[in-house]
Amino acid sequence: MSALDAAWVAANLAEAENSPVSHDDLSLLSLHLVPTVMERGRVLFREGEHPGGVWILQSGAIELICGSGDSRAVVRMLGPGEAVGDIQILRGVRSSFKARAVELSECLFLDRHEFLALLMTSPTIARRWASKLALQVSRNHDRIVALLTSTLRTRIARFLVHEAVDGVFRHSQGTIASMLGIHRSSVNEILGEFERLGLVEVTYRCIRIVDERGLDRWSETSVPA
Repeated sequence: MSALDAAWVAANLAEAENSPVSHDDLSLLSLHLVPTVMERGRVLFREGEHPGGVWILQSGAIELICGSGDSRAVVRMLGPGEAVGDIQILRGVRSSFKARAVELSECLFLDRHEFLALLMTSPTIARRWASKLALQVSRNHDRIVALLTSTLRTRIARFLVHEAVDGVFRHSQGTIASMLGIHRSSVNEILGEFERLGLVEVTYRCIRIVDERGLDRWSETSVPA
């Protein structure tokens, strides 16, 4: 892996100015991270399995799925800069979800044993990784609070603002419904309203934010659904 890729990974771990990454840290990352291309539909690991390593997404998207059949639910969608497999490895537990690429995706892969050795060898990377996980926990907490206290319009607007990459959410309306725990018909209705207001443009498996400031205002409103 190139030194440029290693620097990109270090920058995505955290913004902690008090944990500068040294040349030795970047060299360690360069030695262990392996570029990997995943075709659409490829499963990284399944529910009940121990992940074989950590995948850091550079492009594309990975969905985390719980259950199957009628009880199947997408619980999270990962975008560039996010990682999967690290929490299960650190806790030494089996995964409670399946991780699958939903489109052609490029990742940097770190074997589970090398991941643990890297954290032991580099305190700086360990601190940055801990900071990254703490930020993830904080965002998950905020998402749960929003689900419990917000109207449907607010929840969908906030979801699009947070989950869109470069102003675009490239997944189905069913995925939104699954991740927010609401009916797809409700998602369709509210997205149609947002589209009439000129906030978004909805096409097949793609929602483009047209008016980010306007949608952001809706993400903070308390207008009843």
